[in-house]
Amino acid sequence: MTTFEKKIGRDRLFESYIWSWGLREDPFKLELTSIEAFAPFQRRDLRKLKWLLSKGKIGALTGALGTGKTTVCEFLVASLKEENLTESDPSKQIIPVFIHGAAYKSSDELLRAIILGLEMDASKNRENLFEFLRRWPQEHQERLAIIIDDLPESGADALEVGEFLRVLADITNISILINGTFKQMERFLAKVPALADRIQTKIKLKPMNKKNLKELLELRLKNAGCICYKDLLTPNGFKSLYKFSKGVPRSALKAASNAIHYAAEVDSPIDARVVKRANKRSFFKRIFSFLM
Repeated sequence: MTTFEKKIGRDRLFESYIWSWGLREDPFKLELTSIEAFAPFQRRDLRKLKWLLSKGKIGALTGALGTGKTTVCEFLVASLKEENLTESDPSKQIIPVFIHGAAYKSSDELLRAIILGLEMDASKNRENLFEFLRRWPQEHQERLAIIIDDLPESGADALEVGEFLRVLADITNISILINGTFKQMERFLAKVPALADRIQTKIKLKPMNKKNLKELLELRLKNAGCICYKDLLTPNGFKSLYKFSKGVPRSALKAASNAIHYAAEVDSPIDARVVKRANKRSFFKRIFSFLM
């Protein structure tokens, strides 16, 4: 049997397993296609950020690694684009631009990234490009939402970038959301007090307690179609996931995804034994098992 044939067989085994539990797909995948995939306490933060982006304001999203900052920003961008498809009134549309801030080394590079995000020609000189943004309220009914991921990790001069964003924030109908780890964001904003003073909303994502993490994992299972989710994810299986992840959402979802794939191999619910064995296997062993 070829490696390809073995992989097809393993894929079918996993599909058969999840179907037996009423699931349509891996419920723990990191991609989020609907606000329903977020737990209620997470949705409150999403609504605050969406309100901010609709009002031409500036906000900061912080949190430790793995708490979901980038996921939240990517979801906001996707949902705004989707809403624009069904909203016929341009004045109610929000045009999102998502930028990986850590990749840029100057405000000039950030400016050109924003223009490229709008699918415009970014080869013009800086003055012309900034003038395009300055005139946005006069020439466009839509609001512009600029979302910058991991901004404090950029190698750019903080004062230069901060002043650039401060000026952008003063333009009507342009909203800005920046994210980064809490300590890095605090250091960045301390260097640019004029920008810090303009931030109307600050949201800090934290590792989840047991109640919130359980709510998130069970919600993922229910949204993917599992009715008997408490039988699939056993109490000791959840305890093991929480212990492994320490409440960090990304770690918990990765561990749960590893566990459900291993559970399919051994035809078992997700209990503590499955969680431990699935996540003790090395990265290469897990990949090899999917390719076999």
